Amino acid sequence: MTEFRLFISIAFISIFLTGCAATYHAAEKGASGFRDLQIEGNVFYVEYTEGVRVEWAQIHRFALKRCAEITKNKGYKFFDVISKDEKTVYLKSSIDKIIVSNMGNLASDAPTSTTYNVEGKKVEGRRVTYRIKLMNE
Repeated sequence: MTEFRLFISIAFISIFLTGCAATYHAAEKGASGFRDLQIEGNVFYVEYTEGVRVEWAQIHRFALKRCAEITKNKGYKFFDVISKDEKTVYLKSSIDKIIVSNMGNLASDAPTSTTYNVEGKKVEGRRVTYRIKLMNE
C-alpha cells in the first residue's frame, strides 16, 4: 500500500506542477519559468524549466521568447544562439500535502478524505538553456 501512496503522491505533484497548460512566466517563487543571467556585455544565459508533461518544443519556444525580450530590452536588433542544451531535471515541490476526497459509491456511503504527505518529494522536469549573443548587425 505504501508504494501505491507514493505513486499517487508523485502523480498529483506532477499534475499540480504542470497544470493543464503551460504558461510563459518568470521563475520567481518556484522551479518552473524563465531565468536569465548576463555573463558578459552582450552575452546571456537564458533558461526555461517546466514539468515533464510540457513538450520540449514548447519549452524551447518559451526560452526563445525570453531571448527575444532580452534583445529588445537591451536595445539590440538580433540575437545569435551560441549554444543550447536540454536536460531532464528533478524539481522539489512546494506542495506539502494532497487531500483526495471520495464522495462514496452509493447514497448510503459516507464521504471520505485521505491526506497524503508529499513533503520533500521530487518530480521530473525539463530544462532548456540557451547561451546567446546580442547583435545589431
